[in-house]
Amino acid sequence: MDTYVDDYLLKSKENYALYEFLAKNNNFHSWQIVAIFYSALCIAKAYLYYKKIPKNSINSHDSIKKWLTLESDAKRLNVLCYYEKLYRDSRDARYSIKKISKERIEKALENYQKVKNLLFIRE
Repeated sequence: MDTYVDDYLLKSKENYALYEFLAKNNNFHSWQIVAIFYSALCIAKAYLYYKKIPKNSINSHDSIKKWLTLESDAKRLNVLCYYEKLYRDSRDARYSIKKISKERIEKALENYQKVKNLLFIRE
């Protein structure tokens, strides 16, 4: 398998481990959301590299979202719907002064699981 795929899957696990650490200590709810989103982002990048999307064309949030609407399986599975919700949550968590509720984190985790399950890379 391509090293980019492996590297991004590893990075996804690292980001999710950060979420788990923060959740275990019930700290930094905003950053829990951010870690969840970046874990999903890394899964999406690994998936797109696995599908042979050119490496230099997956270099921004917009390009990831574009490829999730163009790549046939991701499009058919409507992955962008769940990814986009995580993206918006992450932006709110980083740039808004609104408190992030536990319910919002739980919903983000549900969306994360959907992205993870839908973009599962089968060897």
